[in-house]
Amino acid sequence: MKKRVPFYSLLLLLLLQFFIYPADAQKKDAPPKMRMSLQKRIPSDSVKGAMVITTDIQEWNPNETAIIICDMWQQHWCKGATARVAEMAPEINNVITIARNKGVLIVHAPSDCMNYYKDYPGRKLAQKYKSKKAQSQIISEDSLVTEKGNQWPIDQSDEGCDDFPECKQGSPWTHQIDAIQIKDNDAISDSGAEMAGLFNQKKIKNVILMGVHTNMCVIGRTFGLRNMKRLGMNVVLMRDLTDVMYDSKQWPRVSHFTGTSLMAEYIEKFVCPTMLSTDFTGQKQFRFKNDSRKVIAFITAENEYRTNQRFPEFGHELMLTRNVTCEYAVGLPIAEGAGVHNIENLQILEDADLVITCIRRRALEPEKMQLVKDYMNSGKPLLAIRTSSHAFDAKGNVSRSGGGVVASNVPVSDQLAQWPEFDKEVLGGNYQGHYGHLQKGTAITIVPGMESHPLLKGVDSLGFVSPSWLYINRPLRGENMQVLLQGTIPNEPVQPVLWVNNREKGKVVYTSLGHWDDWKIESYKNLMVNAVDYLLEKK
Repeated sequence: MKKRVPFYSLLLLLLLQFFIYPADAQKKDAPPKMRMSLQKRIPSDSVKGAMVITTDIQEWNPNETAIIICDMWQQHWCKGATARVAEMAPEINNVITIARNKGVLIVHAPSDCMNYYKDYPGRKLAQKYKSKKAQSQIISEDSLVTEKGNQWPIDQSDEGCDDFPECKQGSPWTHQIDAIQIKDNDAISDSGAEMAGLFNQKKIKNVILMGVHTNMCVIGRTFGLRNMKRLGMNVVLMRDLTDVMYDSKQWPRVSHFTGTSLMAEYIEKFVCPTMLSTDFTGQKQFRFKNDSRKVIAFITAENEYRTNQRFPEFGHELMLTRNVTCEYAVGLPIAEGAGVHNIENLQILEDADLVITCIRRRALEPEKMQLVKDYMNSGKPLLAIRTSSHAFDAKGNVSRSGGGVVASNVPVSDQLAQWPEFDKEVLGGNYQGHYGHLQKGTAITIVPGMESHPLLKGVDSLGFVSPSWLYINRPLRGENMQVLLQGTIPNEPVQPVLWVNNREKGKVVYTSLGHWDDWKIESYKNLMVNAVDYLLEKK
């Protein structure tokens, strides 16, 4: 005869499960959060009308997240667009497969093709919750208030295709390209009102858009970026899995791929943040095989010289004039505090053809520091500005007005990596502080005999005055150095302020200039452009 378990024992077991160990039960059921790195450009606190680039780290619940795939048709009237869609499709399918497995809702949105999918479970799912309230909030094509008065970044004519007029016109699409798989739990819709109702039902808060075309459908459809923002969604563009409809013969006469980059930049400023597929795949971001542009990686992590404003401004000009693409790794623009030693998106170093830095006293996770060291040992070039001389010397000396130095008090975890020898080993410098803020500018002159150097094209032969306080760097410590500019202040020795370090592991141009107002000086701006051309070996 079986022995019965007393009622009070069963009750005790239930109490233990639901009251004493509730956290463990919840952890077991809740999916892991996803860490999203969102890039955006926001108004500067320091300069009216200027914008700064920032990285916002967010943790999303997969069950509260959706991905919308916009107009990835099997065929487009533009043959170039059809080819690029076919190239992107496997990458999109990889991302959504990973996302779906995490619990993210996938929405397929091939506009004007709903009849093709009328019997699909995903089509019926999307139709089930159509929201009349959302319909009244949706405005097709109309721009947001934040866009008013701001210039559209590329020409948007009716043709808008590099292959026009050879392309066949009309609407040859009937369904989404087959390389992107549709599963039964996915939704299928081309209606913002349907998606709004579905998202409300499923408690979706975060929405990622990918697909084509960024400057038309992705931004303007009833389910596009603008309307998702109107509906209160935390909406993001996946900037490496999108494409524009743009004729590169039209304004601003840049390559097709630069047109896509300019559109992403516009969206970051006036519509919503962007992100990379890397956050899902852990791999390098997607690039089209015909995108032959050199990649410039800007790293900004300092709190004094506004390079989070100046670098993206400079990058924008380079995209327009040098046929390059610009990526950004951004650190917190504060001197101390939690998270100060974090720099996001350093994976861009793996693709970079040139790195431009302005970093001040950062320690990094060992794997991130290894990315930095791998690049510096790769043989590729570096343009280093101002505080880069003490970029990774987080516990080193800090200059004070009058030229004295004291020990840094910025807290650094023992688990973070530093590289105090970066100045000597990479830049060839010998940073010992600066002469303080009391000086009224630094007189900059060309080193005699260096007037014809390509880096100095357009630099005033009589010199110029920089607002930067003078760095102490003599004597330099590199073996194969070429000093081009020098700086002086009254009653102090002449100091080198711009030099080339011809290292075997990659050529370096360093300048201790880099005050925010240096960028207003024609000679300095020419120096920066010349340095890019020189290091990328552009004629």
